[in-house]
Amino acid sequence: FLSNVPAFGRPGTLLVVFGIVLKVAPTSGGYSFDMIPNFSWNFFASVMSHYTLPFWSIVLVAIGGQAVGMRSMSIYELNADYVKSARFLGIKDRKIVGYVFRNAMLPQVTGLALSLGTMMSGALVAEIIFSYPGLGTSMYQGIKMNDYPLISGTTLIITLMVLVATFLLDIVY
Repeated sequence: FLSNVPAFGRPGTLLVVFGIVLKVAPTSGGYSFDMIPNFSWNFFASVMSHYTLPFWSIVLVAIGGQAVGMRSMSIYELNADYVKSARFLGIKDRKIVGYVFRNAMLPQVTGLALSLGTMMSGALVAEIIFSYPGLGTSMYQGIKMNDYPLISGTTLIITLMVLVATFLLDIVY
């Protein structure tokens, strides 16, 4: 369900439900307006509390898509020959499910690392709705102002993030 909610609807819904109705999360900014940026626990806690709603509005789509993909791969793996052979040999289902999930998880982890660049497109909408000062907002400001060095810099940072995620994924594999 969460993967089918459009990128522009999720941040607004989270803002209204958790920020306005339930009042459990701040509604705008990167940190409290009465704080000066510094290296203290209070400032760090403020930054993290302001980051939660934008983070979840971006990540929920990736989690939903990964869950659907994991289900499909698990069903595919359950019909594999090694699962049938393991059942004939009398191996317990719990042990077989461990092997199935391990094999089904590999494409999902790859897709999650590669979806980092795609998540950046949803980040712009979330950053605008939450008034969060992030990379998407910086890129948008650069495009509006025809600031080519800023556009190049933000594009380079996004590219490096995807490359580092892919590199770390290869190391984990």
